[in-house]
Amino acid sequence: MPEDSLHIIYALAVILIASLIGGRFAAFCRIPRVTGYLLAGLLVGPSFAELFNLPQLISHSALEELRLISDVALALILMNIGGQLRTENLRRWKQRILIFSLTEVILTGVLVGISIFVVNQFIVQQTVAGLSLGKTSLLFGMFTGTISIATAPAATLMVVREYEAEGPITRLVLTLVSLNNLFSVFVFSIAVQLLVSPGGGFGSIAYQLSVPLLLGGGFGLVMSLCAQHMELPSEYKLLLLGGVTAVAVISRVLGLEPLLSCLALGMVLADSSPRWERLVKALNEIDYPLYVTFFVLAGANLHIGTLAHIGLLGVTYVLARTCGKLVGASLGAQMGKFGQREQTYVGMTLLAQAGMAIGLATTLSKQWPEGGKLVETIILGSVVIFELIGPLAVRFGLVKSGEVPLLSLLRKRAPQSGMEGLHSVANHFRNNLGLPAGHKLENPGDILVRHVMRHNVETIHHATPFQELLNIIAHSRYDRFPVVDDDQNFVGIINYTEIRNLLFDQSLSGLLVARDLVSAPHHSIPPDIPLRDALKTFQKKRNISYFPVIDPDEPKKLLGILSQNDVLAAFRRLNLEE
Repeated sequence: MPEDSLHIIYALAVILIASLIGGRFAAFCRIPRVTGYLLAGLLVGPSFAELFNLPQLISHSALEELRLISDVALALILMNIGGQLRTENLRRWKQRILIFSLTEVILTGVLVGISIFVVNQFIVQQTVAGLSLGKTSLLFGMFTGTISIATAPAATLMVVREYEAEGPITRLVLTLVSLNNLFSVFVFSIAVQLLVSPGGGFGSIAYQLSVPLLLGGGFGLVMSLCAQHMELPSEYKLLLLGGVTAVAVISRVLGLEPLLSCLALGMVLADSSPRWERLVKALNEIDYPLYVTFFVLAGANLHIGTLAHIGLLGVTYVLARTCGKLVGASLGAQMGKFGQREQTYVGMTLLAQAGMAIGLATTLSKQWPEGGKLVETIILGSVVIFELIGPLAVRFGLVKSGEVPLLSLLRKRAPQSGMEGLHSVANHFRNNLGLPAGHKLENPGDILVRHVMRHNVETIHHATPFQELLNIIAHSRYDRFPVVDDDQNFVGIINYTEIRNLLFDQSLSGLLVARDLVSAPHHSIPPDIPLRDALKTFQKKRNISYFPVIDPDEPKKLLGILSQNDVLAAFRRLNLEE
């Protein structure tokens, strides 16, 4: 083996082992594994070693050579996030999602920009050669404001996957993350070309914004056509990996921003391919080690020393961005006429910031070396903070919104002890050797329905017109829909088969509302019965995919829904036997 490649293989070994330890540590501390991966990377990275005068486990040169893995992983994540912007998702909320996003984006960017301008103008008074104090402060404010809009897609997506979050708020959050990054890249590119780029102008702006969209969109269409001729999941994986990598490489060669190209690729591929769900499912089978390596590398690249250099401008950026995201999301949800959960919890799920912000800050430092270096220092220092607290905030928001099954949290609260693990290994080894089995540990008890059900339910108001009801159904994966009245009391269920019978009778479509189609649920499930009993109910009613969970003491109160898939997944995870 060539000696010049040995340090790369050594660095990969350190990264993978560190990720395993960091993930287990995170599970023990009941925090998202993403945070554990970042901390592991921080501890094995050169910044930590230099700070405490320790031997370097991973060198700067190894990090630079492993950057390819980070670029591919980030490109895949952006493609996945871009898929949230397909028209099917946007039509679900119509103009409400744009009102929400624009309000949050504008408030965050303006608040950070004004705060940085005021602090630099009247307190720090940092100037750049050739510029007055006022213009320096203005440029600092504009660039930090546009970068502050970006939200870390990787950390958000990984927390969603780890905790199996699912529901309207989860979909809303992923869509907002996509729009945040799209707006940030667009506004930043325009600002750079007009304010600091030597050859900047409207022609350069058009090139920097339109060509990535055309490149990513073109590849998306080609990949969509290719997918129609493929059947094997292995082919889907190769198609996605090859296509995304090609887009990222071509973007670099053309001097374009690959972040925008990969977002466009995901948008067009998700919209044009009938097999988008199959493609994503195939990718999910192999992408986790790649994403884990990405986060450990991200942690290793964090510069602890920058925390000491961000100073008052950095502290201002962190505080202003946090306030902007929280207040902007709350106000945007109100203006977009979203519910109380969205107003309360979505803002904290948008706090994470990492790769996108670092990429934009690095681009700025190359285009504007005089002032961009200081902006880059502010961003790098704040990323250390946002990347560590961001996943925790995402987890908190999704759990509080009721879209994380309690079982996903309980699994992380009760890892197998050392003695239990030794006992399991010994039993399994003995069984494979054909030796007689000893006593079998009994199951500690049945998991209850309330630990598996989804609390945040997408309900239909009883006065919803028939045509609007059809639009809701078109964007839902369920075949039964819970209906509530003005006081949020549970009225009953609308079954798709009842709607189907009316689709061809156009004379009734303008007269009917949701309550006209409601039928009382023949079966509901209380929250405190064992999962075994719930499974028997599903076995008796094989044509029903989920049941409403109703409190027996308050029959008008809908507590959540219990999906057949969630029940079966719980049995698989816990290795329960009927």
